[in-house]
Amino acid sequence: MDTFPQSTSKFTQFLKTLAQLSLLILIWWIGSCIQSWFNLPISAGVIGLLLLLAALLSGLFKMQWVKQGSDFILAELVLFFIPCVVGLIKYQNLLLSSGWQLILAVVLGTICVMVFTAFTVYWGFKLEARLKAKHQTASDHNVNTAGKTL
Repeated sequence: MDTFPQSTSKFTQFLKTLAQLSLLILIWWIGSCIQSWFNLPISAGVIGLLLLLAALLSGLFKMQWVKQGSDFILAELVLFFIPCVVGLIKYQNLLLSSGWQLILAVVLGTICVMVFTAFTVYWGFKLEARLKAKHQTASDHNVNTAGKTL
């Protein structure tokens, strides 16, 4: 009889992940609409990420609303690279004639992305720690002043 709550919990987690993915797709779609309406040279994904960042920083969204869905996307990120491998196989002649240029561009691009991601994660952790410390200080201050009579 103990399996029913566990299956309900898994189903609830599935629904939560699905809802968060839907929210992330909605944000991407809004970014796509903004990109097409204003004819911007920035991809819809980047605009969507900027919208999500603004919503998180402003407090309009809470991290818990997108964390599980974004964790799922990151866990399945390898699947998004399959089309790249198929493209390499399809354009084998291009790879043979200009391969060193393509490999150099990919390696340099990967290094840039890794460095930028590392700094972004570092700054994100610093910001998270600063916000937690600020929240902890505020809650400690509320606890200290709650016992005092005015």
